[in-house]
Amino acid sequence: MDILKARKKAAERKKARKKTEKAQPSAALPEQEETPRPPDPLPEPSVPAAEAAASVVEAPALEEPEAETSAGEEPPETQTPEVELLSFRLGGEAYAVWVKDVREVLTIRELTLVPNAPSYMLGVTSLRGAMLPVIDLCKRLGLAPGLRDEKSRIIVVSPDEEDVGLIVDRVTGVVRTMPDTIKPTPENIEQGGEFLRGIVRKDDTLYILLDLDKAVGK
Repeated sequence: MDILKARKKAAERKKARKKTEKAQPSAALPEQEETPRPPDPLPEPSVPAAEAAASVVEAPALEEPEAETSAGEEPPETQTPEVELLSFRLGGEAYAVWVKDVREVLTIRELTLVPNAPSYMLGVTSLRGAMLPVIDLCKRLGLAPGLRDEKSRIIVVSPDEEDVGLIVDRVTGVVRTMPDTIKPTPENIEQGGEFLRGIVRKDDTLYILLDLDKAVGK
């Protein structure tokens, strides 16, 4: 009986000890200090590609310096080119034709008469196997007969792809001038006015510019 009582008391003490352990809170483990985490980097704001491209400022392109021009002078690329005239003497006056219409200048040579030709048509001559009609410009313009000597010349012109020779007293050279210096033919010119294109003044000389189409009978 004593053994049973001792076992019973031991069981009761064990049971009472378990109740006591359940009632008491378990010892808390010591808290570990947390290492502070570095703050996350702020996200970079996204920029649309179009805005990013627009934000780029391009350096301005260097401009070519403009060519300096004197006051009242046109730039070289806009200047009107000069025209060239072949000048000659006829009946004591200075005449001219466009150089671009002149084929060549010949010395006076023998001519072959052409029957029923106009009075100003002196005849024809052979030029490299082709017949060249020759006109007396003095007669054509209604002027007094000109000089006929070793200095007289035949100017071969081709105003309409057909060569014609013009007998003149003297060939004096090439005159260069600006197109705006060519003035209309004065209305008071009576003889030969219909065969003229205009007048040109150059170095104190007045040149009468022929209208070749009319002068050769075109």
